[in-house]
Amino acid sequence: MHLAAVISENERAADTALRSRETARGGFIPSSIRFRSRPRRTACIAITGAQPPVIHHPDSASLGNVRLMRLLRRLAGAFNEASVPVMILKGAVLNLLIHDRPDERPMDDVDLLVRPEQAQKAQEILEDMGALRGRPLVREDFFPRFHYETDYRVGRLSPVKIDLHVRPFRPLRLASLLPDDAFWEDAISVPVGPAQVLVPSPRDMLIHLAAHAAFHGCNRMTWLADLKRWVGRFGSRIDWSDFVGRCSSLRLALPVCVALTKAERELGKFLPETVLPDLDRSPVNWRDRLALWHAPRDIDDGAGHIVVDVLCTPGLRFVAGYLKCVLCPSRQHMAGQYAGRHTGWVACAHLVRWLGPVLAPLGLLARRRRRIELRDSPTHGTGVFAVRNFKSGDVITRFHRKPGRRPGPYVLTQRNEQGRIVMHEITGPLRFLNHDCRPNAKFDGSRLVAMRSIPAGQELKVDYGPDACNCRQNEWTGPMPGEPCDRSTGDAGRDRP
Repeated sequence: MHLAAVISENERAADTALRSRETARGGFIPSSIRFRSRPRRTACIAITGAQPPVIHHPDSASLGNVRLMRLLRRLAGAFNEASVPVMILKGAVLNLLIHDRPDERPMDDVDLLVRPEQAQKAQEILEDMGALRGRPLVREDFFPRFHYETDYRVGRLSPVKIDLHVRPFRPLRLASLLPDDAFWEDAISVPVGPAQVLVPSPRDMLIHLAAHAAFHGCNRMTWLADLKRWVGRFGSRIDWSDFVGRCSSLRLALPVCVALTKAERELGKFLPETVLPDLDRSPVNWRDRLALWHAPRDIDDGAGHIVVDVLCTPGLRFVAGYLKCVLCPSRQHMAGQYAGRHTGWVACAHLVRWLGPVLAPLGLLARRRRRIELRDSPTHGTGVFAVRNFKSGDVITRFHRKPGRRPGPYVLTQRNEQGRIVMHEITGPLRFLNHDCRPNAKFDGSRLVAMRSIPAGQELKVDYGPDACNCRQNEWTGPMPGEPCDRSTGDAGRDRP
C-alpha cells in the first residue's frame, strides 16, 4: 500500500475513534490525530528490553501522543506557509504510518529535518510559533555548522520538545561523509491534516531507524521493535540489494548491521536471509568502528567525544574549524561564564573554563568567578539562577549585544541615547530569563542589574513589559513578592524580553 494511502486510511477512522472515547469521558482530545482504533483500557503497558522495564499508563501515553501529533499539524502548516520543506523522523513517522492506537508507540518529542541552508529560516518559524530555544551551544553558529540538531520547547505548563535537525545522525564524521541530499532525494510527501510533510522512503527510513538505534547503543527495546514493525509493514517495498548498497555508500553499513542483528536476536527473524551477511561484508575501517563505539558515550565523555570527532572526521579545514569552536568559544558564550570585563578578561574566562572542573571540588576559582547558571525552572522551562548573593544595584552579568533584525523571543527593545528605539538580540544564558511582574533584575544597556537583594540560588527574573501578562489589567495588583506570575496572556506571555 502506498504511504499516502496508509495516511488516508488512518485519517478516516481517527475522528470517530477519538471522539467516541472522549465523549464517554466528557473530555476533549483533538480529533485530527491519525490512529484508527480505540485504546484498550488495561491497567498498564510494560515495555521491557535492554533497559529496566518502563511502565506507561495507556491514557497518559495516548494523550501525550495526541498532543504531539496536534503540534505536528501546526508545525506542518507553518513550514508550508513559509515554503520551507520539512521532513519528519522517527516516532512521528511510525505513528502516522504503522500504529493503530495512540498508546502503542509513546513519543518523547517531534523530530524535524530541514536542509542546512534553511536552518535559520526554520528557527525563525519555530520562534514565531512561540517555541523557545534549548540551552546555548559554544558558539551561535555551532548549529548547523557542526552540531546536528538544536532543541526547542513549546508550551508553558507542560513543555513539549522539538528537535530541529540538519543531519539525521549525531557523529561529526557523518557531517563530512553524508551528502546533503541524503534522505531527501527519495522522500515522499504525505498529508498531515491540511498540510504536507516529507517522510523518508521505506528504504531510507529503515536505514535511519537502525543507525539511530546503533548510535545510541541499541539500549531501548522500543527502537528494536520499530525495526521489526517497519519491515513487517513496508518490507515488500524495499529492494534489499539496493538497501545494502545504499548503506554501504552512506558509510552506515556497520551501525545498520549492528542494530538489525540485535533486533533479530531479541525479536526473532524478520529480514531476508542474505541481508545481514551482505551488510557484514561491506567495507568498514577503523574510523567507522571507533565512531560507532564512542557514539553512545558522547554525552558522558566530553573530552573523549572531541578526540574521537577529530580522529574520525575527514577534512582538515572542517576539523580545524570544529576545534576552534570547542576549544575557544565565542565572547558571547564566555560572557555568561565570567563576570569580569577587565583587560584580558577573555583569556581569564578561558582559564576558568578549563580549570573549573579541576578546582570546583575545592570551591576555588570557577565557583568564585561564576555568577549565574542555568537550571530547570519551576516557572517555565529553563531559567537563570544566581550562584552568589547580590545587593541592590550590583551588576550581575553582561551580554554581548547583537543587533536584532526583527522582534522575537530573544530580542530586547530599548531606547538609545538619541531616544530612538533599537533592538538587540540577547545571546548566551540570559536568553533564558523568565518573566515576573515584580522582577528582581532589569536590563541597563547590556548589563543585567539587581533591583533588590538576591540570595544565591534564587531565580533571576525580569519584566517583559506591559503586555506580558494580565497583572496590570482588571485592577489586579499582581502577585505577592516571591509568588510566580501565572496570569499570562497567551503568546505574549511566552515571549522573552
